[in-house]
Amino acid sequence: MKTTARYIMTALLCAAIVFGAAAVFTAVRTDGGITAYASDGEMRVHFIDCGQADACFIELPDGKNILIDTGDNSRSSWESVIGYLDGQGVATIDYMIITHSDADHIGGATHVLEEYEVRTIYRPAYACSPESGNEYCTDPAYEMSAEDGTGFYVDSVAYKKESYKTYSETIAAIYDETYTDGSETRHSTVYVTNPFNDKINTIKGEGYDYTLGFYSPIDVESYTDSNDFSPIMVLSYASRDFVLTGDAEKDNEADFVTYVRDEAQLGDYGGRYDKFIKSEFTADVIKMGHHGSSTSSGKDFLEIMTANAEKRPNVFTIFSCGDGNSYGHPHAETLQRLMDMGFSAERIERTDLNGDIVFGVSAQGALALREENSDVSVTDKLTTGSGNSSRPQQTIKDNDKDPSEAIDALPDSAPAQSGIPDLFDPDTWARSPAEWHPLQWAIVIAAVVLIVAVIAVAVYRGSKKKRGRR
Repeated sequence: MKTTARYIMTALLCAAIVFGAAAVFTAVRTDGGITAYASDGEMRVHFIDCGQADACFIELPDGKNILIDTGDNSRSSWESVIGYLDGQGVATIDYMIITHSDADHIGGATHVLEEYEVRTIYRPAYACSPESGNEYCTDPAYEMSAEDGTGFYVDSVAYKKESYKTYSETIAAIYDETYTDGSETRHSTVYVTNPFNDKINTIKGEGYDYTLGFYSPIDVESYTDSNDFSPIMVLSYASRDFVLTGDAEKDNEADFVTYVRDEAQLGDYGGRYDKFIKSEFTADVIKMGHHGSSTSSGKDFLEIMTANAEKRPNVFTIFSCGDGNSYGHPHAETLQRLMDMGFSAERIERTDLNGDIVFGVSAQGALALREENSDVSVTDKLTTGSGNSSRPQQTIKDNDKDPSEAIDALPDSAPAQSGIPDLFDPDTWARSPAEWHPLQWAIVIAAVVLIVAVIAVAVYRGSKKKRGRR
């Protein structure tokens, strides 16, 4: 009898341990980062409303994540970014990409680095220098290796040098950043963005076939505008493509366009650019350069990124800009360009109007969208200008192009921890187990333990009866 009782207790304990561990393992992803929204095999791309600034958060299908830019250095902007990431349950950032040195893209970087552990960081080929009386930073990339991607890859004297405080402090914080790897503390890996270094120019999935490729800047020695150091990036998964450009301006875009159209320049790198050269590429989502400035997202660039003109009405164009911004972003010229090229006004998304914008891509390639504010008219989307004399408010005429591809609304699968879930709603149980409320796990574990206990008692009683017959 004592032996049987021990068996019962052991069975109950094992069941509790196994299913408790399963709950923890399922909820907690890579390095302690909880992916509260995306389920396994799904990718989500979040364009965060952080005012007249930029921040894009990507949940990858294998549980890793990417943060591109960090908002402005105003408290309201960077707190919006951190608050949003906290809302996703982020604990660790796998990849952080700083597109260029301007404060409206890197202003929140030091705060993000204080708040989260970051494993790998991409920074621009734009030197932080102690020249001009700047005491904040001497750029470590001067002394590091170009071959492994950690150092500058042309003569350092050719680099544009930035001496203002925000960038200097950001560079210093990047090289001080550490993360926990098991029981060890390691320094984050810092790469200088380089589209020609095959060791670092593509972030690839492990077990999931996604890529984030860097295709510019190409001629950094000639650039004088900090915006042009922004990389042109393409995020691809399950036959869907997102073009992400930071503040890439006309010189950056022109170099990319020339590079693609003049195959003789490509040399050994032609394979990476083949999809553009052969006009096989049409993006599903394009984050418009420089908040929709007239000097970005030029016609030649958009033609390459949407080679199939018939599909342009289906392409989403994203403008990250602040409500009533003084720059008049997005500019009327940019909106007019979209209308002239056959893009649909219905597929224009603006953070100043729509708030946070989230796309989901399933493992089967289904595209879905959720907007914080979906009640935005086409007229509002095509209205621009700050109301001042340099950028008077105006409304661009709609070209009446309608999308031919319908997409689903992305479900609002925020973590149920914010309240007690409706346990009688089938959708509550249809979520990925990673999104379950602790109460759901408690019910499942209790049910399993009860079943194991009933079986154990039945076995015990059966064995007792057999001994009684003897």
